[in-house]
Amino acid sequence: MVISWLSANFASNASRRALTTAIGAAGVLVSALRADPNGLLLTVAATCVLAKCRYALPLHLVVCAGAALFLYSPYYDGADPAGHLLFFSICAAGLAIMLKLVNAKTLFDRVYQTHQPNIEDIPGFGWSAYPDGRLRFLNPKALDYIGVTAEEMSELSKIDDHSWWSKFVHPDDVEGCLERWRHSLSTGEPIFEEQRVRRHDGTYRWLRDSAIASRDENGNIVAWFATTVDIDDQRKAEAALRDSQNQLQRMIDTVPALIWCAQPDGRPSYINRQLAKWTGISIPCEEPSDANQFSSAILDSIHPEDRDRWKATLDRSFRNGESFALSYRQRRHDGVYRWIDGKAEPLKDGDGNILQWYGVCLDVNDQIDALEAVRKSENELRLLVDTVPSLIWLMTPDGTPYYFNARFVEWSGPAMAKAVLEGDAAALSDFVHPDDRAAVDAVVRRTIAAGKPLSHKGRLKHKDGQYRWMQSRVEPLRDQSGNIVRWYGVNLDIDDEVRAQEALRRSDERLARALRAASLSELSVSIAHELNQPLQALVANSHAFQRWLNATPPNMEKANRTAEWIVRDADAAAQVVSRIRALFGKAVFPRHKVDLNGLVTEVRDLIADKLVSNKVKIDLQLSESLPVTSADRIQLEQVLLNLLRNASEAMHELDPRDQIVTVTTRVAGGDFIEVEVRDRGAGISDPDKIFEPFFTTKQDGMGMGLAICRSIMEAHQGKLKAITLPEGGAAITFSLPIRPVEANDDENQAGKREFAAVTT
Repeated sequence: MVISWLSANFASNASRRALTTAIGAAGVLVSALRADPNGLLLTVAATCVLAKCRYALPLHLVVCAGAALFLYSPYYDGADPAGHLLFFSICAAGLAIMLKLVNAKTLFDRVYQTHQPNIEDIPGFGWSAYPDGRLRFLNPKALDYIGVTAEEMSELSKIDDHSWWSKFVHPDDVEGCLERWRHSLSTGEPIFEEQRVRRHDGTYRWLRDSAIASRDENGNIVAWFATTVDIDDQRKAEAALRDSQNQLQRMIDTVPALIWCAQPDGRPSYINRQLAKWTGISIPCEEPSDANQFSSAILDSIHPEDRDRWKATLDRSFRNGESFALSYRQRRHDGVYRWIDGKAEPLKDGDGNILQWYGVCLDVNDQIDALEAVRKSENELRLLVDTVPSLIWLMTPDGTPYYFNARFVEWSGPAMAKAVLEGDAAALSDFVHPDDRAAVDAVVRRTIAAGKPLSHKGRLKHKDGQYRWMQSRVEPLRDQSGNIVRWYGVNLDIDDEVRAQEALRRSDERLARALRAASLSELSVSIAHELNQPLQALVANSHAFQRWLNATPPNMEKANRTAEWIVRDADAAAQVVSRIRALFGKAVFPRHKVDLNGLVTEVRDLIADKLVSNKVKIDLQLSESLPVTSADRIQLEQVLLNLLRNASEAMHELDPRDQIVTVTTRVAGGDFIEVEVRDRGAGISDPDKIFEPFFTTKQDGMGMGLAICRSIMEAHQGKLKAITLPEGGAAITFSLPIRPVEANDDENQAGKREFAAVTT
């Protein structure tokens, strides 16, 4: 203990070495004077102290060797030298070990023997304060950060216990920091504070203070020691991370998908807001009991028919670490089961261990309903295509058939349809009539090359072996780019129609021949009807000519005049024949300027004698603004004469006072001139049939007069109609289009001469 005390209390290296050397010499002297080697133990101790125990083992051996020489020398007269040598060696070894332990130093002591730390070596911003809060020191890094000198900080530290730091803290943080600073000064609790501090450039940055109180052996605070770290970048990174997490959370809760997470063993750990809202299950998943309760609730919401399959598939995925994918029905919060498309994938680490399960569920009920509707529509369309009474077929863009509907297969026979669809060229050639093959092949190739619709008639082979006429129509279907996707074709069996049309054509030919014969008969009757009057005049004039010649003496003057009349009557008959032949031959008549008001007046004057003899009066109601038109005057005169004669004959049984024929002219619609002949007779029983050939209500009539009148009107692009008047009688009206004048007055006069010749 004495040696330890000496080693601990002698701080001067020189005095320590002197004292140690003296003790070592004293040990040697004592051993020599007393003839006892134990005194050398002091020499061992002194040597270890001087050598700082670096050479303890060699020194121990040297001292033991010296003790052995002494014990076995003549100077030693004691007994048992061997025992003394062993005891001495043990004591020397123990003493050397004890001194080495006393003088042992740590690595820290050895390092700091050459380099002593100072406040500049403190990492970050270091500072220390007295127990009352006043500043003790602030390292240079902190001074440089806030931009003040040591002298300026010394002045601030003399003001109070906080100005040395509060003047640099953000105003919004000063009050809270000061409150917690006072609390720690009074209680001695450590300080862990984050606040914004103004840097030398005027910007505020977040710093974190960590301060603890240093206490003496009695527990009294002797100083505060602290470090301050700039955490502004860290806080910004944390804020950015929080924003990113919040954004991710909002996205997960907003995205229209049902998202969930599960632990590696399959226990749920998270569900997003959409899933909780959709299912109506808001059970938290933080605790194992909550997770089990949530799993049970989810399992209960699966449709009973899908529940076992869903659970087995999900358990297998959790057990084997495989992806999960399944479509199933799940009950929504309103109790309605809807189709869900569920998927889940495991997140694994580098060693393949599952860290987390991530799953997403999509409500695909609307899509499934739409697909079901599409399938139903396709089935209905296929049923329609197979049921419609048409042969429907499809071709590829290059013209290769690849689909026939059921009607087509039934019509052509399954074997033929199969062979054609399989591309059997011989079957396809046999399917088309031999006379039509070249034409069909050419038109199909031309259509495919041009990409245009096709309409074609040809003969195809029926399943009974007979070729039947078909009407084929083909249309291309194009995509948005205009490229042909496929060809749609439809065939209609028109064989019966073709045969019916052929029979109708033959019937039409027979009818045409019959109509030509009837027209010839009608022409003959018309000629006979119209020649009756000029021939009667011709006969009468011939008799008069004969009488004038047979007179005594012969009256040559009257005979000559009568001969002129005979010539005139013959010319009139020829004109009638020419007009009727032209009418039935659809020839173009010469047209001249015609004033219908004047024509009506002339016709009235010409037949006035006959009307007077029949006691028939004529009332003319002529339009003063009636325009002239271009027409065949002779034919119009024939129409007027026929209508006036029929009107006069219709009233022969009436009282003479009531036998009045009214002739009216007017303009109709601005484009037509109408002439109406009205009588007061019994009327017309069938107005539509009176214009048909050979229809007559007279005992001696031929039924051709009104038929010829209608033909004349049609030849002039006019109309002829008849009505029965409510007050009695009938009205027959013909209308003529107003045309530009094509003849001069001379031609009109020539027409009048022709008319006079016909009507005389």
